[in-house]
Amino acid sequence: MMKFDYCEIEDGSAQTLAIYVGCRFEDEPEELYVIQLHISKNGIVQLLKLLFNGMDCRYSFKDEEKASIKNYIYEMLPATPYEEWLEGSIAL
Repeated sequence: MMKFDYCEIEDGSAQTLAIYVGCRFEDEPEELYVIQLHISKNGIVQLLKLLFNGMDCRYSFKDEEKASIKNYIYEMLPATPYEEWLEGSIAL
């Protein structure tokens, strides 16, 4: 199970957002990982990576992890200037 620490959003272009989510796994609570996503305006995820110290872990996310990530992003978006940016739902 993942626990999320933070969410940073950068405007990659007019059609793409770069989102970085800090997370920890229950079995490694001291280690901070970063989930990197690039999401298009229509909600399609173009990139989904798990990074540790900037290196790609080549991790395959489980369906329940993807659902947790998606829910966390939806929780965080209203507190950002990108609240109305998405024109569709996030498709992971």
